[in-house]
Amino acid sequence: MTAQVDECLLGLKAEKHLDRERALRKFQELITQAGTSADRDVLVDGVKSLLTSSTWEHKIGGLMAAKVLVDKCDVACFDDLMVAESLRLLEDDEVRVRLAVGQLLRALAGKHGLSVVEACQETLLGSITNHFDREGEGARGDSAFSSGYITPSAYGTAAAAPGSPARSGSPNLLAALLHSSYQPLVPGVGQMRHGTEGWKCLETSMKAYQQLVEGTGPAVAPYITEEVQDLLHRSMHHPNRFVRETAHFTAASMCEALAGPRLLGIGQELAERLADGLSDNWSQVRYAACVATRTFLKCVGQEEQHRFLPTLTGPMCLNRYYIAEGVRLYAQETWRRVMGDSGRATVAKYINQVVFYYISQSKASNHAVREASCAVMAELAEKVDRQAVSPHVPDLLRALLLCFKDSSWPVRDAACTACGRCVLSYPEETREVLDSLYSLWFDHLWDNIPTVRENSASALANTIRAYGEEATTKVVAVLRELLPQAYQQPAESQKYSELENTTTFGVAARRKRDNDPAVHSNQDMFSCGSLSARFSTERLVRSDGCNDYGFARAKEAWEGSDGAIHMVKELAAVAPAAAAEFIPQVADLARLASFQHAYNMHESIWRGLPGLAASLGVKAFKGQYLELFLPPLFADLRCGHQLAEAEAGKCISALRDLVGPRIFAGRLDEQQRAAMESNPNILPPKGQPGLEAVMH
Repeated sequence: MTAQVDECLLGLKAEKHLDRERALRKFQELITQAGTSADRDVLVDGVKSLLTSSTWEHKIGGLMAAKVLVDKCDVACFDDLMVAESLRLLEDDEVRVRLAVGQLLRALAGKHGLSVVEACQETLLGSITNHFDREGEGARGDSAFSSGYITPSAYGTAAAAPGSPARSGSPNLLAALLHSSYQPLVPGVGQMRHGTEGWKCLETSMKAYQQLVEGTGPAVAPYITEEVQDLLHRSMHHPNRFVRETAHFTAASMCEALAGPRLLGIGQELAERLADGLSDNWSQVRYAACVATRTFLKCVGQEEQHRFLPTLTGPMCLNRYYIAEGVRLYAQETWRRVMGDSGRATVAKYINQVVFYYISQSKASNHAVREASCAVMAELAEKVDRQAVSPHVPDLLRALLLCFKDSSWPVRDAACTACGRCVLSYPEETREVLDSLYSLWFDHLWDNIPTVRENSASALANTIRAYGEEATTKVVAVLRELLPQAYQQPAESQKYSELENTTTFGVAARRKRDNDPAVHSNQDMFSCGSLSARFSTERLVRSDGCNDYGFARAKEAWEGSDGAIHMVKELAAVAPAAAAEFIPQVADLARLASFQHAYNMHESIWRGLPGLAASLGVKAFKGQYLELFLPPLFADLRCGHQLAEAEAGKCISALRDLVGPRIFAGRLDEQQRAAMESNPNILPPKGQPGLEAVMH
């Protein structure tokens, strides 16, 4: 037994986490096997020796083992000693030790209840309070944001001090302003100090308090005083995002402890802070706020939830579309649990608060938030009672127009789609801004981003559904201009002309170009979701709210044709007769291969052709247009561009199934029939097993 204990304790001291975990499992086995108090005392003494070490690996191993002893054994005076050791190590230099302290406190609180709370709460809250502000910053610090609250002076609204140049109208006003603007900033100090730096053990002490509350359960309620609540509320607005995240998880634990009349008494104030957390720029904070919100609404009870829904409905609804998957899925499930089948009616009931929130979020500094706001505004227009939404449509459209000019392409993409959905739902209310929308949609047909081009075409199709011939005429005029643009695209093959083969820009030349270091070196870096250079000042110059500053890269001619191809497909679905004149030109573009991105354009053609054929009608398509597309379609099966080859194969498969395998085969030459049999990108006819199924 002694040899096993020594080996186990040695493992708990290991530098590697995996080795410590293995030793912990062995420690649990030894506890179970300890037949006498003497055997158990050997293990207890070993844990005590680990905790007194100065090495952090020893301390964390000791804390892990101590938690096992607390859970499984009743050793005289050991638990009291562990309370004291936890408080001693609460502010240890190593964060992993501090986190292990919280886990041990939870085990102790779960076993002994309020006695542990009485012993630890003062120390825990003192640690949180002492580290709430960074050293040298105090309650307000060197910036208006150091304490977590925005002071009036942060917005420049505070009254000027008596005798200051601003108050006295001194001629030195400009000099004073310039002096304040050009004060040297020292890195790591004041405004130049990173928001995640310098908070020491604040986050881990708050986590430890959360563990204490969770371990004790509802019995801890009398110890959650107004001072504790105020500290928690301030922490939910703390400038450090990790502290805000932990504060929201702690709020969830507090809600479970205070469930009942006491929670209802502080419910409105807490709901407002939860709404702020649900609107945070950081996804981790939003997720923690989602957890706290679900817990809060569960604990107040279904019959009392209506008191807080005016505050929480908008944030809860928007997070169902947030880009972070964890936030989005959790928010969707919360919405189902809380609202059931009454979600639309609830949104309509609190429409003023919801619309105000959506519009404010469309101006958030986080592009993902702006993107989500566009999605929920479109949902509002489509799904919620018209009588409730109709008065707010002009305000929603103005917000969407601003997002339509965003520097972040996902925001523009979401706004583009949302505007199309709004037009379809509220055609008359939209007429006021229709000219601006047409201009933006047509510009975005020639956008740098493929999905933006595609969604612009879809939005314009909705406009045709809403306004009929009036919109069709405008779209057709733009198509006649855009569709031939690819013929103006400069050939990019001159540098690699010695490798030209079957096409003007052949496979070998394209591969050499792709592997040319000059193409991939010394290029601009770009911000997430934006085609503005990461360190460019262009946006600062042009972001006056009047210009569409989303287009930062020069447009390529072929991109105009690509957008027009999407538009032809959409036009065929709503106005087939108007689309017919453009189909031969689309077939000609499918033969174009004189520039680097020609096959990207071909992808769009092949991806949309089956839908285009179905919209025109099988009889009309196979009689007039099918044979126009067959030569370029089969040529792309071996073009060397894998995505174009795959899309060509899918297109051939879909067209064969649409017109019928025998009719389709009758239009093919010998080489094309051979490709049908041998090319792996062509799928088997519907209802027939594929090659893999036959082999098995």
